[in-house]
Amino acid sequence: MAHASATKIPKGFLLTEAKARKVIPPPLDDEEWWKISDKPSLQFDLNPCSTKGKPRDGRVAIRTITHLTSAPSVSGEQLVLYRNATSAKAVLAKLRAELKRCSRGSYWYSAKALSVGNEAVSVTGYAYTKGKIDKTMPPTMWAVARRGSAVFFYSDFADRGDRHGRLLGDRALRKALAGDAKKMAKKVCDLPGVCG
Repeated sequence: MAHASATKIPKGFLLTEAKARKVIPPPLDDEEWWKISDKPSLQFDLNPCSTKGKPRDGRVAIRTITHLTSAPSVSGEQLVLYRNATSAKAVLAKLRAELKRCSRGSYWYSAKALSVGNEAVSVTGYAYTKGKIDKTMPPTMWAVARRGSAVFFYSDFADRGDRHGRLLGDRALRKALAGDAKKMAKKVCDLPGVCG
């Protein structure tokens, strides 16, 4: 028996969405900004090869939330739904290949498997100068996971407070991003056809 697949993401579904939809009062509205987008043409939050153009990967719904501050800093949450688990699995395989292929020049990526959902990876991106990590630039970290026909991304800088207001070092931030991915790995199963 075929299962109906989710074709939209309910309002308020993402972990940061309630906070992102609140009006920020002055003077804080000059210090931080939230952006919410359901545009299917957006690239992934993690785009190692700087791919441009409209993605043609079988997605049926997407929501991207970006948090920016005047620090400057940026963090993100993104959920992408696919027609089926096979399409979602292919997307994650392609992303892993791109992390290897496009890790060169002034930006390098390291990736480790994560125990989240059906498959997941923890990624750290480093700025490189003259063949060495540029310690003046904070690394960016991602937790990317798949559960059924859903792929989701969590990202943040490693040297500052995260979007929840916590001051975290590299290891703690990696753990916090993985924790967010674990929450979403359970939550996406509430959407029709995603996990079954």
